[in-house]
Amino acid sequence: FTRNFVVFDNYIKTLSNEYFLLALKNSLLLIVIAVPILVILALIISLALSYGIRWVRKTRVAFILPMVIPTASIVLIWRSVFADSSTVLPIYLLFIWKNIGIIVILCSAAFSLLDASIYEAAKLDGANGLRLHCYVTLPLLAPTLFFVILLGIVYSFRIFRESYLYYGSNYPPDAGYSLQYYMNNHFMKLNYQYLASGAVITTLLICVVVAVGIRLQRRFE
Repeated sequence: FTRNFVVFDNYIKTLSNEYFLLALKNSLLLIVIAVPILVILALIISLALSYGIRWVRKTRVAFILPMVIPTASIVLIWRSVFADSSTVLPIYLLFIWKNIGIIVILCSAAFSLLDASIYEAAKLDGANGLRLHCYVTLPLLAPTLFFVILLGIVYSFRIFRESYLYYGSNYPPDAGYSLQYYMNNHFMKLNYQYLASGAVITTLLICVVVAVGIRLQRRFE
């Protein structure tokens, strides 16, 4: 190891590295595609639970089960269900299935805290069905929604362990190559300068996303 001060050279090389850009794109795609699906599904399930729909209440254990099953067991189940490991779809589905439980719990708690008198007043004013939820429920749930979205984004950066076990390789298909793979591979190669710069850039990205989310949350409170 040599102590050679290179200013921003490592960051420039990292940002121009094709594998880092591929990993950054895939990580952002996971956030843009999987996180909204996760939150929307959790909202629908929570709404169904709040209305007391019988078949949803009977299957609610299935949403909590992924939180207590060991990761290795989940991956074994997933590899037996999905024979083709050349696509990233199983990882997206695994991310949603593994994290939907905690999102459902948070959304259900938010639904239980809503004041029934607000709904009664809205119904007297003529709001019902979809309009009731669009103009009353969603604005009231805005702080919780922003929180669960941020939580989903943070969880998206923690899917590496499941992805690594599922693909069983340091080099998954291009669509599954995330920032964690980039940093893990440079760690294995002892390229600590690129590992450190990649970690700093990823941390800054997460901080920016969280800061924007908190600002939006405070604006809608």
